[in-house]
Amino acid sequence: MGTVRGWKKSGPAVCRRPNRWWSWSVMILGGLAAILTASPGRAASEIVVSYGGFERSLAIADLEHFSQTGELSPQLQVYIWQLQWSQDSLNQIRQVLVTPVRNPDVVAVSQFLYTEQGQILLQQITRAVQAPVRQASFSALRAALILAAASHSDDLTFLDVLRAYPLATIRVDLVGVLTIVQEVNQAILQSGQAVARVEAIAKQQAEANPLPAGMFRSLQQMVQADHRYRVKQHDLAVPGVSKPATLFLPQPRPGVRAPSAGFPVIIISHGLGGSRRSYSYLAQDLAATGLAVVNLEHSGSNGQQLINLLRGETDSLVPPIEFLRRPEDVSLTITALTKARLTQPALLGHLNMEQVGVIGQSLGGYTALALAGASFDQAKLAQYCPASQVTFNPSLLLQCQAAYLGSPNPSLADPRVKAIFTISSIGSALFGRSGYGRISIPTMMVAGALDTVAPAFPEQIQPFSWLTTPHRYLLLMHKGTHFSGIGDGETGGSDQALAIPSDIIGSRPDLAQNYIKIFAQAFFKLTLNGDERFRPLLQPSFAWQLGEASFPLSLTPTLPPDRN
Repeated sequence: MGTVRGWKKSGPAVCRRPNRWWSWSVMILGGLAAILTASPGRAASEIVVSYGGFERSLAIADLEHFSQTGELSPQLQVYIWQLQWSQDSLNQIRQVLVTPVRNPDVVAVSQFLYTEQGQILLQQITRAVQAPVRQASFSALRAALILAAASHSDDLTFLDVLRAYPLATIRVDLVGVLTIVQEVNQAILQSGQAVARVEAIAKQQAEANPLPAGMFRSLQQMVQADHRYRVKQHDLAVPGVSKPATLFLPQPRPGVRAPSAGFPVIIISHGLGGSRRSYSYLAQDLAATGLAVVNLEHSGSNGQQLINLLRGETDSLVPPIEFLRRPEDVSLTITALTKARLTQPALLGHLNMEQVGVIGQSLGGYTALALAGASFDQAKLAQYCPASQVTFNPSLLLQCQAAYLGSPNPSLADPRVKAIFTISSIGSALFGRSGYGRISIPTMMVAGALDTVAPAFPEQIQPFSWLTTPHRYLLLMHKGTHFSGIGDGETGGSDQALAIPSDIIGSRPDLAQNYIKIFAQAFFKLTLNGDERFRPLLQPSFAWQLGEASFPLSLTPTLPPDRN
């Protein structure tokens, strides 16, 4: 891991990737509203900035003028001269002051800040942003964020939060600010290095084993020709699961024969805030290739759970027991399908329950990993929980909920699951190296290099290097975000608690979803059906050619073990 430049006499460190640095600085210093995306009475008018033994009072009006024009007031000029800040540092500070959070929802902001995760983040930020009386810092910061969101329904900036601060004076500890910035910069640098490493390894592997001339085109044609079935949807009641599931069942077209053993079964586990309508695009596509697909709905972490949070009916994003219930929901579904295929006329002979796979996104990725055999690592969980610093990995705030379970000795693994496909999965603190090392079935992990919810390095790249199963694949989407692969059913459906803005989804979600369809098809056709025709699609050279210039891909079956 490379070093990260810290505070020097010439000013704070200048990040080499300013866009991401700015976005995280805004989240850390100015809002948290970016994660959740009334007029103040007494508002702050000055900031007392301290750095070691140095302390000076600044008027917020001077910062406003600087953010609008780039010009320094006489007071700011003296201050900058004493700290010896460079022009690059000033440019970064100005960008932090004016970068907006789009369309903040005051209800969402308010409810989140009263959850345990929100309170942890507030406690972290008060290392740097404080009230004159230290004990009031937490409440004052929360009030400022809520008041600012209430009075800015379009764009919210750090300056708006400062204006809404309910005390006349804000104390900013530069040592705390710079420590936070260094922590985030170090994580960004580490992540960038890991992404570049995966890209270099995948490229080297692709160049060492290129596809024969004309094979790429023939593989694409095979993928399309494999869509030979119509699809019929069935509602499926699962005993022990409160919400019904949706079964996407292949229907042979004229001249097409169904497999004598029945169709392999894929179960899709959605992420936080999803529903059984999530990933309908993926279920529909896979079913058209001859895979029976079931979309589950986990009631403890679906859209209704977020609605309950917004209504103030719960103070937790996810109840800790959900980490046990989710894998159980999948196991109960497998049991229900095993019985239904023998009793329901529409399913007789159509399901091959000896070949079951699981797809999971985000928290659903955790679900798939647990079912595959990953076990809790209590020592690793204790190392990260409760979160003691602002982190570049917000998923840790969610993973730490599982710490309240104590030591769940019973295994969550289900031996009926034969292969898993995860998208933006989480589990680094939950499972650790030892937990991932227990997975023995074929595993494919999809990561987005621009994922800021479950960042690629700590949550997918590093855990992939911990896998010991010989059948493993890592697919890196270089322009992928945490939400790139989520279909319309989850981003804009009427059952969704919070719509996901397009700028958070990222560029070209259509490409991301197409890539996921192709590789999920190839992975399960190979691992469940044993269809060797699809093995070349899981080679680095195929992914290298498939990725477009605007949305490149890197695929590798191996990474050198990470020592951490």
